[in-house]
Amino acid sequence: MRSKHSSALIGVVEDDESVRLATASLLRSANWRVIAYPSANHLLSDTRRSELGLVVTDIHMPGMDGFGLLEAIGSWMQPVPVIFITAYATQALRDRSSTAGATGFFSKPLDDTRLLALIDRIIGKQPKTRSSV
Repeated sequence: MRSKHSSALIGVVEDDESVRLATASLLRSANWRVIAYPSANHLLSDTRRSELGLVVTDIHMPGMDGFGLLEAIGSWMQPVPVIFITAYATQALRDRSSTAGATGFFSKPLDDTRLLALIDRIIGKQPKTRSSV
């Protein structure tokens, strides 16, 4: 029996391969469908991005950082919520994330239970269908 989670698609953007794989594995273990990307540009160039219901992204990455990705997603016809994760959590960064419109902010290592609970709340509020980006 498949859970309600299986219909949602979550993008994980993380330049550190081990963190990317671990985060994607965590989400899959909770029955979410996941696409993992090594950079923001990989997500933005993926034709499947219009299927995403949520993005979990690192903030500090080479090239486009998490804030640049959040801004790009905000320009989509149907923007999706973005959750930030970072190894460099400061109050200033947390405040900037909130002001920029991030839906969540987590320091590494991730609190798996809190992350999954937030994703459950976010995805549960979204419509079941999405338009193109």
